[in-house]
Amino acid sequence: MTDLTVEVYDTTLRDGAQQEGMNLSVADKMAIAPLLDELGVGVIEGGWPGAVPKDTEFFALAAKELTFRNAQLAAFGMTRKAGSTAAADPQVRALLDSEAPIITLVCKSDIRHAERALRVEADENLRMIEETVAFLVGEGRRVIMDAEHFFDGYEFDADYSLRALQAGVSGGASTLCLCDTNGGMLPDDVARIVAQVAAQVSAPLGMHAHNDSGCAVANSMAAVAAGATHVQGCVNGYGERTGNADLIAIVANLELKRGVSALKADGLAESTRISHAVAEITNIAPFARQPYVGASAFAHKAGLHASAIRVDPDLYQHLDPALVGNDMRMLVSEMAGRASIELKGKELGFDLAGQNELLGRVTERVKHAEAAGYTFDAADASFELLLRSELGESPAYWDVETWRVRVSSKPGDPTDADAEAIVKLRTNGSRYVTVGEGNGPVNALDHALRTALTGAYPEIEDFELTDFKVRIMEASHGTDATTRVLITTVHRETGETWRTVGVGPNIIEASWEALADSLVYGLLKADVAPR
Repeated sequence: MTDLTVEVYDTTLRDGAQQEGMNLSVADKMAIAPLLDELGVGVIEGGWPGAVPKDTEFFALAAKELTFRNAQLAAFGMTRKAGSTAAADPQVRALLDSEAPIITLVCKSDIRHAERALRVEADENLRMIEETVAFLVGEGRRVIMDAEHFFDGYEFDADYSLRALQAGVSGGASTLCLCDTNGGMLPDDVARIVAQVAAQVSAPLGMHAHNDSGCAVANSMAAVAAGATHVQGCVNGYGERTGNADLIAIVANLELKRGVSALKADGLAESTRISHAVAEITNIAPFARQPYVGASAFAHKAGLHASAIRVDPDLYQHLDPALVGNDMRMLVSEMAGRASIELKGKELGFDLAGQNELLGRVTERVKHAEAAGYTFDAADASFELLLRSELGESPAYWDVETWRVRVSSKPGDPTDADAEAIVKLRTNGSRYVTVGEGNGPVNALDHALRTALTGAYPEIEDFELTDFKVRIMEASHGTDATTRVLITTVHRETGETWRTVGVGPNIIEASWEALADSLVYGLLKADVAPR
């Protein structure tokens, strides 16, 4: 552990919300802000009051209803307009009206942007920076200067970019955040420029990186190594274009790799949960391969890796996943050996140590299944059912006699399609013949199967299908290609999620297998005995 402390500034609620397809409501922001505080960030940027009505409403609500243990709210805004005064500028007044203790001012530090975008003289831009900062500081606010387009501007005209920073210092800015607004910088250039700037200004420096060159996290780390003590970013790397720096990856790198104090609480151990909770609110699916907190961040597939992991997990992991609230997972595939199967079984609660014959059978069955098109990487539930069948622990909840599906439609009118499924099965000592209708054959089949079973197993009503993926295997075979279906189901009450896979000569047969296995697995996990 070093003596260095870095202030962590989250801009998910403003810069992150500019991501294509993201539209945060005031309620969304009110739900995300406490999660960011729980993570332990020092500053939460809530938005741009006065310019965005929803953000104005958010700050008004936050002042009444939110109490943070670790963070302070920051309001984002611009300097006064040219030819005006800060005290008379309505946008500047709106920043004060937000009641945020921290004001973050975006300031033009690239002379080209001052002259071409703002269309003001170079010296007037400097006065706008200094006077606005000084006014807000005089009103009792802490002011962070976001030097927009700083790195590109510095490369074009270093003297002017430094003068812009000095204007912020003269006004009383507490931190000068250097922004790679276009996201094109590389780590060695960031390190060089930050070191040069640190030698010429007196205020603490910060870093705001975008990911257009794929280097946002690396650039943030380089800035800290060169002297920055403030970093900005977004949870899950949200943001416009290719996103902002992933704040969780930055703080994990700082604390776990460099021994730097970054978070105000021990939130890193909860970062996986918080990352996924924020993703749920934004309605953007978590990125499985996201560093540290992704579902695949500590997932191992190859049999060679599995053999070593059985001896010592650290041999193939850069750190203990528990440090970031994640878990190691073993993936079962055609690459799996007996060690992979044994470790995966242990993960699922089955002690297979020393059962070499069983391990051999399961391994061969997995390899043959994957050769036929199955995948168990993302279908743990299907693998557990396969394992249980080899262990002789497969419950017989029902016995299907037949099922069939009929689809009819009028030529030229696709909206007038009709799908009907009939399922015949025996369960709970009775025979059931049920009909299901739906907006397609799979939907109709799902309805018919559930209708037949809910009398005997009402628990099924809590199982909700939330995702349905179809992949055509060997597409060169055309319409007779094998089809694979992957289904995600969630328990409405517990929130538990599981995935099942089905393979068949067509989408309907593949779907039937995945649907039926999904219900079987859900009943197993609910400790329901066959009736």
